[in-house]
Amino acid sequence: MIRRALPLLAALTFLGLPACSSGSSTATPGPAASTDAGSAGDGATAPPAGPSVTFEMQTTIAASAEDERCKFVTTTEDLWIHQEQVRYTPGSHHFILWNTTYTSIPTTDINGNTVDTSGVFECPGGPPAAWTVDRYVGGSQAANAPNVLGSLPDDVALHITAGSVLMMDLHVLNASANALPVTVTIDLQGIPASQARREAGIYFFYNPFIAIPPNASSHAEMSCPVTSAVTLTTQQTHMHKWGLGGVANLEDSSGKVLKQLYTSDTWSDPAVTAWTTPPMTLQAGQQIEYECNYQNDGDTTIIQGLSAQTNEMCVLVGAYYPRDTKFETCGTTGNFADQGSAATFIGTGTATCFDTLDCLQGAMTSESFFSCMVNSCPSVATPLTQVLDCQENAPQGSDVNTVCKTQIGNCIAATCSP
Repeated sequence: MIRRALPLLAALTFLGLPACSSGSSTATPGPAASTDAGSAGDGATAPPAGPSVTFEMQTTIAASAEDERCKFVTTTEDLWIHQEQVRYTPGSHHFILWNTTYTSIPTTDINGNTVDTSGVFECPGGPPAAWTVDRYVGGSQAANAPNVLGSLPDDVALHITAGSVLMMDLHVLNASANALPVTVTIDLQGIPASQARREAGIYFFYNPFIAIPPNASSHAEMSCPVTSAVTLTTQQTHMHKWGLGGVANLEDSSGKVLKQLYTSDTWSDPAVTAWTTPPMTLQAGQQIEYECNYQNDGDTTIIQGLSAQTNEMCVLVGAYYPRDTKFETCGTTGNFADQGSAATFIGTGTATCFDTLDCLQGAMTSESFFSCMVNSCPSVATPLTQVLDCQENAPQGSDVNTVCKTQIGNCIAATCSP
């Protein structure tokens, strides 16, 4: 009911507005890794160069328009990526490189629509809305932003297999009165496969429960479990224009804060925290709690959604190793389709668990639905999330009240702590 019904997989993607334009793209062999592109884990010298590649995408965005464009590209070699560098035209809102499950470039999306994918094409709602993507392998939310992988140790790299079909995803806000030519380039700089002993990944946490009342402040909060010992190399948040920044904490299994991992005070070009020495190592059984803060000075409630102009987001993203798909998806299975299924969503209000369930049952709009969750009190987050998980995973056609009897009972018994 919750995670599959909401666009959890569309984090960092936005609803593109129609615009008349054309585009092209190229994929060319990239430069070898060098000290200019990033340092080795100990900060001494760059590791030996391995197979590398550069992908480039060019397009034009109409005047006074918001648009999202995509391009499929493929790899010809097995890549162990140690550094990434993204460059794009100022005015672009974000760029993401997605890995897909396709074995060749598709021409029909998951909705059955035939699409000309021979070059750059419009992709409103982002790749997850119409194509099968399974992980985030690179990107940036600011022109010339720091490398998302950070400084990886010499034997750690992100793996992209030969023959992979990747999807370039560029979102642009052109506020000018003139058409905007846009170029985005991503350099994937590799090390030899023989040197790569540990695989890196990019974790991707997304909280859909956002409801900011008119002329008020608000925040969204959630936690994700650490499912194995991992080392973080980078971390940052992503929000829209109502965002005031965010905080991420490392907690023990009881919710006690062990240390602050991240803080920012702006939605635009937020800081990227990078760890080298000492490394930021997390242990299984701990959890990452993060929150996004907002201020709404308008006269309508702002809820989560894909549009950078009318909705908000709350994302925590960064690189880590060794790769653990359950950790990076905040999921119970490790599959990207189940992203967020292991999360605990934490409200900021005073409503009990039972009152929140009653509120959700009567919610007829997205605004009321998200508001119900946000208005729940923090101390009932675990039993409330467990009820929602049970309801979502109950066999189709079953009596949810019977299947989830234990979880509902725990929810009824839960109280809001002072």
